Amino acid sequence: MTVAAATTMLFAAQNMTAQETTQDVAMNETEVQAPVQDGFEKIEASALPEVVTNAIEADKAGSTVTEAYVNEELGVYKLMLQAEGSEVETAFINAEGKWVTVE
Repeated sequence: MTVAAATTMLFAAQNMTAQETTQDVAMNETEVQAPVQDGFEKIEASALPEVVTNAIEADKAGSTVTEAYVNEELGVYKLMLQAEGSEVETAFINAEGKWVTVE
């Protein structure tokens, strides 16, 4: 009877460990998949409105959008712009094509 009790406890402990490991993995996957940073969600540069792309061409001539984000609540786009031979610049622009400051 003691052997049966010990075997049952061993299997129960292994099952609990497996469940804990599965929960840890699920939480880690959730953390990695979070696309929102400071309220901004990453989008494709091709998804930027024409007004925004026109403002970039006019005001930041020669710059390329390397990354684009949108905060729909604020109606603001966060752009990572890079001109040839320059460092990447972070700029904020609203949906009307006006450059703004975000704090």
